[in-house]
Amino acid sequence: MYIFLMRKFGKVVEAEVDIYGFGFDNFYKQNSNLNEIKIEDPSKINILITHGALDGKTKEDMQYNPLSKRELKALGFDYVALGHIHKPYYNEEQGQRIVYPGSTISLGFDELGSHGMIVGNIEKDKKLEITFIPVSKTEFVEDKIDISEIISKEELIERLNNIKTEENKYYKIILIGARNFEINTYEILRLIENKNIIKLKDNTKLKVNLEELTKEKSLKGIFVKNMLEKITIDNEEEIIKAIEIGLEVM
Repeated sequence: MYIFLMRKFGKVVEAEVDIYGFGFDNFYKQNSNLNEIKIEDPSKINILITHGALDGKTKEDMQYNPLSKRELKALGFDYVALGHIHKPYYNEEQGQRIVYPGSTISLGFDELGSHGMIVGNIEKDKKLEITFIPVSKTEFVEDKIDISEIISKEELIERLNNIKTEENKYYKIILIGARNFEINTYEILRLIENKNIIKLKDNTKLKVNLEELTKEKSLKGIFVKNMLEKITIDNEEEIIKAIEIGLEVM
């Protein structure tokens, strides 16, 4: 969120500011056409407002008006206000004038951290002074717990209940490590008393040596050996997960 205030001697005046908008003409936009933007009066404070992915590298980024920081700087704007990502992103370098303010409030775990607005002062050919002001007390937080040394569901629940949480923060706990027991995240979430923990994700792995299992002359050994032979560069994660599910069933 941005608020632009132009004042002189304590009174609001007509500012010498030109604001340029550059929007989408479809749900996706794969070419920013930045070269089409021309500043009409360089003596004024010139501000560009647009939506896009800055220096994106993924296929998804390339669909949302891909923007180059180098090209944006070359356009000569005094300030570039960007929308797309929902978290604040600015001041990565001294005197940076290209800013993502993020959303004013967080709506979920894909929007972690503080949210608010950018406030500051823009003067022609002078240092840009901006600061981030949080406006929402609610914050979504992710944390990880290694459960490799936890031996039961009851012990895990106790560990989760002992996590220190803050009143206005909601937590997603990611379970990692090698598990020693079956995990049902829905059941555990229902049983814990810490109500600030509202989501659990199981990223643990089965505590077993797959190579050693392949040497066993058993159903498990044959199953693991056959599955490991199917692994390629593209499917390794899926095959390992299938092995874990198969072993749990057995």
